[in-house]
Amino acid sequence: MESLKLQGRILTSADGEDFEKALQRNSALSVLPAKYVVQPATYSDIPPVLAFATSQKPPLEIAVKCGGIHTSTWSSTNGGIVIDMTSLHAVNVSEDKQSVTVQGGAVWGNVYEECKKAGIDVVGSPLWFVGVSGFLLGGGYGPLSGERGLAVDNIISAKVILADGRIVQTSATEEPDLFWAIRGGGGRFGILAEVQLKAFPSVAPITSGVIVYPGTEIVNVLKLIKEWSATQSGKEKISISFARSGPQSQPSIMILPWVSEDHDGTRSATVLAPFKEGPVKPVFEKTHASPDMLAVSHGADASFASAPKRFSIRGAFVADFYEELILEVWDRWVKFTENPDVKASGVMWDLTKSDKICEVKSTDTAMPIRERNYWVGVQGRTNNPEADAAIKEFLSSTITFIREKNAALSGKDYGFWMNMSEGDEKPEDVYGANLPRLREVKTKYDPRNIFSKGVPILPL
Repeated sequence: MESLKLQGRILTSADGEDFEKALQRNSALSVLPAKYVVQPATYSDIPPVLAFATSQKPPLEIAVKCGGIHTSTWSSTNGGIVIDMTSLHAVNVSEDKQSVTVQGGAVWGNVYEECKKAGIDVVGSPLWFVGVSGFLLGGGYGPLSGERGLAVDNIISAKVILADGRIVQTSATEEPDLFWAIRGGGGRFGILAEVQLKAFPSVAPITSGVIVYPGTEIVNVLKLIKEWSATQSGKEKISISFARSGPQSQPSIMILPWVSEDHDGTRSATVLAPFKEGPVKPVFEKTHASPDMLAVSHGADASFASAPKRFSIRGAFVADFYEELILEVWDRWVKFTENPDVKASGVMWDLTKSDKICEVKSTDTAMPIRERNYWVGVQGRTNNPEADAAIKEFLSSTITFIREKNAALSGKDYGFWMNMSEGDEKPEDVYGANLPRLREVKTKYDPRNIFSKGVPILPL
């Protein structure tokens, strides 16, 4: 490996602390002992690494790391090579401010920093530390999705490094099959080296925060949310979080609002009035206006810093706000988190108005869910390794229950969500009817399955 003479760094266990630091991920469960960690300084550093990996007998597994936030081991490898893209994190705003070009190792905080200077916004993650590449490749639901659609719907073009070392430009007119596949098909086709995103005028000021209700009011709070959603526009959204809060760790319902274009506070006052002044009174509420997405994306820093580091997430979609389904999940979660080792575990329901998302056909991109939907994520957290198995079973059984209950209530099976999958899901349950075409694209661009991390897409 050392003979490749890369401009970037090659780390091994001999590099001690630097190597160990490079192996760390956002979740302690995502760490695996790589043989090499390559930190490319230029795109040209990557093809020789791919050639080296595939020339070994047996070939060395390749993992690609950007933000390292995913709770699976997709950005890690046991005995293989991690291509750590984090040195390639440049962000450039076009002169006309209509687009932003982002290197594949950037996190959304890098993007929001430049957008703040330019007075623009893009469809990105609500959290600054999420990697741009992984977020995009899995579909990308963001705070602006209610008005602008999914993040993948706002990709203009991309530069991709293929398994054979070629660096290709892809768009609707250049390598269109590849362009289709990377928009929701995950990282199974190549390394996303660079992406050009549509930009829009800033939606700030943005009001966000938290409104907390006691768990004893769950039925009334759900009725309140149902009524609120009837008049919801794409300029606002809420997330509903099940969490144990306060000194006694009591089950609570947290409303996490996001209200854009709140220039004088009147929009948020109107939008949030039912939650603050309605028949159900919160036990705590704190909302405030932020000047840009960068500030909003740092809003949860303190809570993440203190949260247990052993955690995993699974996610699915629901066709509507089914109170019956949500109440059953609530009962499951309350019972599970009575165990103090797993009390930091939670459930998040995201209510983004999906009209704009549904304007795109399910076959226009690899992202298959284009009917009315909300997403839900089930998260397990602990500091005790002995609780890992219980968390894994809870997440798997709960997300399967959500999927099956949604299908029974709606008549539509939405499967599981790529961005919150773990890799052991059946491919057809993640990619849906798009799986056959994804396999054709895989055969064309990566017939030897060099990029094997993630929910499987096997070449034909």
